[in-house]
Amino acid sequence: MEQLSTLLHLEERARSVGNTAELGFVMVNETVGLVAYRQAACWLTNQGVVALSGIPVTDPNVPMVQWLNRVCRSLHASAAVTRVVDPQQLATLDREEWQEWFPPYGLWLLLPGREGTRLGGILLARETPWQEGELVLLQHLAGAYAHAWLALLQPSPWSWFKRHLAFFSRVKIWLWLGLIGALSVVPVRLTVLAPAEVVPDDPILVRAPLEGVIEKIHVQPNDSVTEGTPLFDLDPTSLASKLEVAEKSLATALAEYRQVSHQAVEDVKSKYLLAIISGRIEERRAETVYLKHVLNRIRVKTPRSGVVIFDDPSAWLGRPVALGEKVMVVTGIHETELEAWVAMGDDIDLPPQAEVTFFPNVNPLQPVTAQVRFMAYEAFPKPNGQLAFRLRATVEANNKPRVGLKGTARIHGEQVPLLYWLFRKPLALVRQGIGW
Repeated sequence: MEQLSTLLHLEERARSVGNTAELGFVMVNETVGLVAYRQAACWLTNQGVVALSGIPVTDPNVPMVQWLNRVCRSLHASAAVTRVVDPQQLATLDREEWQEWFPPYGLWLLLPGREGTRLGGILLARETPWQEGELVLLQHLAGAYAHAWLALLQPSPWSWFKRHLAFFSRVKIWLWLGLIGALSVVPVRLTVLAPAEVVPDDPILVRAPLEGVIEKIHVQPNDSVTEGTPLFDLDPTSLASKLEVAEKSLATALAEYRQVSHQAVEDVKSKYLLAIISGRIEERRAETVYLKHVLNRIRVKTPRSGVVIFDDPSAWLGRPVALGEKVMVVTGIHETELEAWVAMGDDIDLPPQAEVTFFPNVNPLQPVTAQVRFMAYEAFPKPNGQLAFRLRATVEANNKPRVGLKGTARIHGEQVPLLYWLFRKPLALVRQGIGW
């Protein structure tokens, strides 16, 4: 009765431990409460000696532990059941070291695993022979220990495969092959994903009409404007100074002309100077007219109605611009199309007017459909520097999104077999790696 109570207590201890290290300690140290022994070692097939009686931590480099690994490996290979160990049946070296490390009577206690496998075993040793009743109790306890150990382990993918292998073996293999073959030739639409943005369809670039510094900006980004609305002004200081100098030079030339014309009545030489001064007057007058015309251009106006697109206004104020430099873009509110950048690895053959589905980041549940207008035949650097193929797609007239929306475009290619759809990228990587 006392042994039965101890057995139940040990089973309860095995179920209540929190980790395998604690369970190993119970297996080699507390089992002595059920059956007397002097030394015990727990050995697992994939780890070796994991616990040793009287020692908190096992060191695999210790000679005794190395010897135990050899002996337990030999017992595991030769015995598929719990049995008494006769040291005389071991190898010569192991037999001699047994006399040094362990008492003469040993017992190999098998730890069963899942589905007929063997988890390992517990090697017990003492100075007296083992009794039949003790073997029955220990074998029952070993099953409880093994069950508790397996419960603490996370199942591996390989164990899942082995558990389900029996199911596949019961099914006609040719049925599975036929089903896989049929599915592999099912035609599916080949699609690729690419980052996309809504861009103007036919934008008008507003450029700097002359070299100068931006003094004032009259509009804000994404403002709606009508034709003739002022957009920005250039600093007129330098031009105004030049115009003032040109006007004074013209006045001086006119005064000089009047003086010489009075002298020409009596002086013949002054008549020749009149032609020279007249040319100088025309030159000053042309320069003045030009500078006035240029001054009228320092205020840049929108050439059409639409939406103004440009960067932060504060970044442009006081910034010098060159002649013809782009400052803004004016486009219609709904005159937009899609621009996508297809990665080099996703370059696929596209049918004429291939379908594109655009999923905006702001509202991915309401996609926008479009048709491919063109795709570049050569890769160009994207804004982030990576090479990609530029794609432009025309959006349906009644569902054009606003300029600036970003999202993901799904580009629909030709129909291909399902097998090719699944393994297109892996095959491409293999061919790039081995050149086949």
